[in-house]
Amino acid sequence: MITCTYIYTNSNEVIKMNKTKLTKKILFIFLLAIFIYSPILAYTSVSNFNPKYGVLTARTNFRPKPSTSSKVISVLPKNTALKLVGQSGNFYIVQLGNNQVGYVSKDYVKSTSSAPSGASTYTNMTAKIATVTGDNTNLRRGPGTTFSSILKLKKGTKIKVIGSINNFYLAITNDNTVGMISKDYVNLSGNTTSNTTSGATSSQDEQYVLNLINNYREKNGVPKLSMGVKLLKMARLKATDMVNKNYFSHTSPTYGSPFDMMKNYGLSYKMAGENIAGNPSLEGAVNSWINSSTHRENLLSKSYNYVGIGIAKSSTYGYIVVAMFAGV
Repeated sequence: MITCTYIYTNSNEVIKMNKTKLTKKILFIFLLAIFIYSPILAYTSVSNFNPKYGVLTARTNFRPKPSTSSKVISVLPKNTALKLVGQSGNFYIVQLGNNQVGYVSKDYVKSTSSAPSGASTYTNMTAKIATVTGDNTNLRRGPGTTFSSILKLKKGTKIKVIGSINNFYLAITNDNTVGMISKDYVNLSGNTTSNTTSGATSSQDEQYVLNLINNYREKNGVPKLSMGVKLLKMARLKATDMVNKNYFSHTSPTYGSPFDMMKNYGLSYKMAGENIAGNPSLEGAVNSWINSSTHRENLLSKSYNYVGIGIAKSSTYGYIVVAMFAGV
């Protein structure tokens, strides 16, 4: 059995008619239906695939939509290396070496075997219709907050997700605009549950640990904690990382400290902390925290209102359990 705790404070933050009339009416209804529904059905023409590579055979317009009438983001030089990840009509969806995403005409692309230098790993996904869960969420030109915003998407907006780069999904809007959107503001199930702070869906084991913690808090007159989505994601990643890379520490070789990780996931907090444990049982992990004064401080802190629980099977300990706390 092994445990460790970490605490940090931050002050931030239907009529009769002749045949001609009938034909005209049917035609009118048909055209009206196209007008109304085409925005909804537009992105069904987009297909995706595992990354392929290509190079431009001429100076080519880089566009946000698969149309020659779409505005031009930039003009790419001949011999620009591309990562091809999807297509719509006569256009490829591409990722550039600087990780920007957009469309280029297939007429100016030749297949190659080399990936564009500097491009981050792209993961192809089974295409899903997802829901934006945040208000005025940015659809960006690339996978990061340093990339410019293309559109502001309203909460509840449906998008088609076809892949990912780091913590961003490659998304297609209903008018076929392509861009990157933070995973923190997308619900792949298509529901509109908030994906920013609360509303997390936990596994049976994670919920069990949360119940153990909240039962202990309730016995001590402290308000229960809610499972936070971002915290849940981070705790899961941390627990898995600890097992895969065989270390036991608050500082991850992949993610840095818990507070580096929170910052990188855009989590603002007033106070935050982390408990980690290696134990043959989940209950034993929580009991070990209870029996340690520093871990108990995190378990009973009134400064926290959210927690994320990450659990990974470990051949060394049985389980690695990570609890990431935050007061927001």
